[in-house]
Amino acid sequence: MSDNELININQMTDEQIMKAIGQDDGTSSSDGIPRLSINRSPEDDDGNQIPVGYFSVFDTTVGKVAYGKPVNFRPFISGMQYMHYDTDKGEYVNRSVIFSSHKDEAIDMLGGVNCGKVPYKDRDSLTPDQQMIQRTIRCYRLVYGVVSFDGVLANGEKHKVENLPTLYRVSGTAFLPVSNAIKRLKDSGKVMLKQVLSIDTERQKKGGNTFYVPVLDTKSGTELQFTQEDNETLTVFQQAVKKENDEVLAAYKNSRVKKPNDQDGEDAKIVEEMDDPLPEEVLTS
Repeated sequence: MSDNELININQMTDEQIMKAIGQDDGTSSSDGIPRLSINRSPEDDDGNQIPVGYFSVFDTTVGKVAYGKPVNFRPFISGMQYMHYDTDKGEYVNRSVIFSSHKDEAIDMLGGVNCGKVPYKDRDSLTPDQQMIQRTIRCYRLVYGVVSFDGVLANGEKHKVENLPTLYRVSGTAFLPVSNAIKRLKDSGKVMLKQVLSIDTERQKKGGNTFYVPVLDTKSGTELQFTQEDNETLTVFQQAVKKENDEVLAAYKNSRVKKPNDQDGEDAKIVEEMDDPLPEEVLTS
């Protein structure tokens, strides 16, 4: 994804496809796209009782949110992105480019890299306020794909979601399970966009907090054919990634222009030190 070029999958080997769609993490050689997420609220904004721990997605075919589990998810593109969430402002104040490998430089909108995430091993030297900020900067796993499941709408009406293009973005306790599932497919020589994952949720409790983590089954066995319709869906995902990266790159260049030249040495030092891109939850696990 680093060159932001659209690919013609029909003219590529499986190995080339894996690298182009971000399935190869480099260790060996959203605009208009609904979000797939785990629902953690017992009711919606209209007061409807909705199932906690179920997956939710806005089905654009009916203009309503659907809930269900397990879901069948066919991954097309995988990537990662750093994002900094400002709790006071209630919004993301910085984003990096979407990247495929930790060998890539994740430049961000404010002219830095990794949104300022400091490697876990170096955080002891930070002040309490700086450490607090670090907890609001996360590395997300982004998986663009199509989802299908038998579910319900908020009013309890049964609803079937079929091959809906979606973005599954995870961090924290969900980062590792999703990343490991993508890696298992790669290690077994399977092109992920020809596979269907079954994803369920598992309820866990830590202290007084109850949360749900995804459980992914990669043993579908059946390899799907890649159709012209699939290629059109892949193109939509590629264009979404390209648009996001173009926006971040433009902001990065604008921020760099505003920086005084005497900062260049310090910026280079920061780039060299930030060699550990995984979020704290993954490192401590």
